[in-house]
Formats: sequence, C-alpha cells, structure tokens
Amino acid sequence: MSGRFYRALAIGPLVEVVNLASAEKLHQIRQESWLSDGSLEPLLDAFLAKPRHWLARDARQGLVTGDGLEKEDVLSSFKIDAHKAAKNAGFGAQAGMLVAALGELVGNVVDHSQDPRSAAALFSAGKGEFEFVVADHGIGVLDSLTQNPENAMLSDHGEALQAMVEAGVSRFTRDTGHGNGFRPIFEKLADMTGELRFRSGDYVLTLDGRFGDRIARQTNQKARLRGFLAAVSCKIRPRGIR
Repeated sequence: MSGRFYRALAIGPLVEVVNLASAEKLHQIRQESWLSDGSLEPLLDAFLAKPRHWLARDARQGLVTGDGLEKEDVLSSFKIDAHKAAKNAGFGAQAGMLVAALGELVGNVVDHSQDPRSAAALFSAGKGEFEFVVADHGIGVLDSLTQNPENAMLSDHGEALQAMVEAGVSRFTRDTGHGNGFRPIFEKLADMTGELRFRSGDYVLTLDGRFGDRIARQTNQKARLRGFLAAVSCKIRPRGIR
C-alpha cells in the first residue's frame, strides 16, 4: 500500500468499514494518511460522534442516529433535509422517491433490527447525485425473516437478502400485509441509474441499474458484518438515454 492514496467519494464504503471493524479502526486508517475523507469529512466526523440529528452547513449532508430514528419530529426533520438536498442536486420530482425509500429502510430498521438505537441514517448530495445509507448492529436479515415460519427454508444470509427484496416477504406472515414496500421502490431506484448495496451477515446483494434497460442483480459472500447495511446511490440519467 506504500505510495498509494485513496480518496473517499461515497459514504457507503466508509460506513461499511466502521460496521466491519470499529470506529477506532477507522480513526487509525485516517491517521495513516492513505485515505482522504475529502468532502465527506464533516459527515464522517458527525457519524462517529453519533449526534441524534445533524445537518451540514451547506445542507448537502445530514444524518440521524440512535433514538432519533424513533422520534417522529427528529425523523421528519431529517427527511425534509434529505428532500431539499435531493431537489437541490437536481432530482426534482424524483426526490420524493428517494426520501420514500430512505423512510422504508429506516422503518425496516426500527421494526425488525431489534436494536434500532444502534442504527444511523445518512445522506450526501452532489450535482446530479444523491446517496443515502442506513445501517444497524441488530439481528440481521436472516434472523429477522426466519422468525416467520413461512421463511423457514432460508438457510443463509444470501438467500435472506434475495428474499428481502421480493414482494410479500417479511418476518410477519403474509396475511398481516407486511413486506410489500421494498420491491417497487428499489426497482424504481435502480432504474434511476442507481446502485443499491445490501449487506447482512456474510453476504452482499447488489442491484445495479447503470446499464440502461436492465438491472443487474448479484449476490456474493463477503466478510461477516454485524447487523444490516443498505447503501443507495442514484444519479440523474442524461437526457436521451433510456
């Protein structure tokens, strides 16, 4: 690694490093001077400090952590911040879809992680780009879904992540009406030249809509991660490209 220098361009990988290792490990990496936080430094510092609610001075970055995700007024303020940032980034009417997806993921953490106070939700906006991350240190997708006998056949975290994005799949039985929010929202996000990355246990699921008329789905085994992490990055599709 000698002589190499890396600049962080997205918040997803940085949050993933923290969840895989620890905040102390990330502090060590930063001190070794081979990783530059760049414009993400204020957001990363806030994430490590864990305030209930934080908004950058330029309003392009924000986060909510811990019990802030369960406080209606705090979460509402955070979502308003995210909506304004997405609109200012150029997403227009699509900003509502981005914030709806963010809200679905936060609701999933609160309802299913069994440890919502370990969670955080973050967003970062740039010209024509919007990214958000929701992560927790809860029980993970596999343990959550298999609380429902209908999902007893799931044998590993990869299968659980695949099931998570299917309609009607939840830790609650189908007759309760749960599990219908993820798939249509995620499909629309991926169609917005989006990259969606979900991690739980020792697997990662990616949905990649950067290839025009198709959405690439891939599941791979990775180092074990505690809890659940979702990182979504969308870009405005250039005019004339479908």
